Amino acid sequence: MSQTHSPLIDHVPGASTEDGSGFEGHRGYLAATARHYGRPLIEQSLVDGGGPGVIDGWSHTAIMVTGPDAATWLNDLISQKVDAMTVGSSTHGLILDIQGRVEHAFGISAVDDGTFLLDAPGDSDAMALADFLSKMVFWSQVEVTTPELSLISVVNPDHSPATAAGAGLPDGVAGLPGDAATAVRYWTARTLGGHPVTDMWLDTAALTTCWDSLVSAGAQPVGGWAADALRIRDRRPLLGIDTDERVIPHEVPRFIGGDTPSAHSATQLARADDGPTTSAVHLNKGCYRGQETVSRVHNLGRPPRQLVVLQLDGSGQSLPEVGAAVLAGTRSVGRIGLTVQDADDGPVALALVKRQVIEKLAADRESGGHETPPLTVDGVDAAVDPDDIVVDNTVRPGRAAVDKLKGKI
Repeated sequence: MSQTHSPLIDHVPGASTEDGSGFEGHRGYLAATARHYGRPLIEQSLVDGGGPGVIDGWSHTAIMVTGPDAATWLNDLISQKVDAMTVGSSTHGLILDIQGRVEHAFGISAVDDGTFLLDAPGDSDAMALADFLSKMVFWSQVEVTTPELSLISVVNPDHSPATAAGAGLPDGVAGLPGDAATAVRYWTARTLGGHPVTDMWLDTAALTTCWDSLVSAGAQPVGGWAADALRIRDRRPLLGIDTDERVIPHEVPRFIGGDTPSAHSATQLARADDGPTTSAVHLNKGCYRGQETVSRVHNLGRPPRQLVVLQLDGSGQSLPEVGAAVLAGTRSVGRIGLTVQDADDGPVALALVKRQVIEKLAADRESGGHETPPLTVDGVDAAVDPDDIVVDNTVRPGRAAVDKLKGKI
């Protein structure tokens, strides 16, 4: 996009790019949209209460992959299995480097036969992803484009007063007036913080018209502050902000998921009719770059770190900077991402923390002891969310096979 920030920042009353974090945004991602519209905590609370909200997705880019070979070609490049994906379904995917480290993370929607829409956050990152995909086309009958589309997301759409049928849109956004509805090119569904979301990709020229129509219909403007709080609740990181350049899929539970029969069994060859998972990695599919690391960690070992939610002490005058070290006593045991004020939990952030620390915290909870030194980040007291103090003691299938051969079991 030629414009670095959303037109809605200048259009919507009360729109502000300040959130008190002092973080300007990775490659302009966070600075591209309003962080709030005058009442950030209330914006989140209204959504959590079931009210309809509308989020500006200007910082997202639509990458279209089309052509007769689109499904098989894309399937060979990414961590997700999409060659049997049905039209109307959505999931997530990753591009890994040769060592299995995550280079790109994106949403995937099958919007038509032979047409996939990749939802790529961050303008620079999206262009890098589109450039990589374009260079990998070679002789395949595939076209990669970045059309002039903008994203508006409607949270809790079924609760919106705009529920009239029409325009081929789902309940909750179908009440758009004709000039706005006709600008919507694609729509997809997902969840955010436990709430249903309808993503509408529309002609950029109609962005303000569609926004105004949804607000007039009763949707509450929701800024990036509240949206990030809901995203952190989902444990879904922003690459380069909540993660570093070394992150691998198994360190992020949302990337691996647990919704496949093979989640705790050995990776297997793909089945032709097997659809995608709801996470970002399919454990049973053909080869792709970085798959060796995914398979090795899954079958033989455990990741060195784990992405968790940190709850922070908000009584001080400052909060940790992105990338600051998580300390256990004086020892560095991880790094923190973006800190956001949650309406209920106060300051929270995602952090990559050493797995051994999580195991020690779990042992402390089991025994009632306090063997793990207190956690701090930039001098701020921190605690791992209790829901993330979970230890996976499952015997890895590859390790079990090796132990059996050695006569250990």
